[in-house]
Amino acid sequence: MKFRRLTKEEFEPLAEDFALFLAANSIDKKMWDEMKTHRPAQMEETLDIFSDMVFEKALKSAKYLERITETEIHCYVFHTAQAHLIRVMVENADANFVEGNLGETIQKLLAEQKLELIQGTKKFSAQREIEMFEILKTGAALGDGKMYQSLLALL
Repeated sequence: MKFRRLTKEEFEPLAEDFALFLAANSIDKKMWDEMKTHRPAQMEETLDIFSDMVFEKALKSAKYLERITETEIHCYVFHTAQAHLIRVMVENADANFVEGNLGETIQKLLAEQKLELIQGTKKFSAQREIEMFEILKTGAALGDGKMYQSLLALL
């Protein structure tokens, strides 16, 4: 597997897509039921292939990732061959990026000069989507780029 198997909760909204995937692979309901009962290894492989396709498609179209903790913000933009990171860290301040208004918290800490902003670029050592998935596993989420652009303007 390239990524991971979708959970039952993740599969549910994709039921129609999964049915189309099975049909595209010439697997009808009767064959699927037989596979679940008598060929569990093949069923598992089919679920894994579909899961990989879903992750691959989602990550290919994604560009931004964000991870926010109480004391740090990581914003990534993923290009074709490299990613750019902007990292914001609180320096000696009683602040929490998770609670309250994030924009106000950042402005307050900037005014107090209690923020450290770092940026960097990393060339991919693996496929772009694999690199993204590894960051997602650390607690990041897909973003729309607004936070990244706002932080970029502060640099």
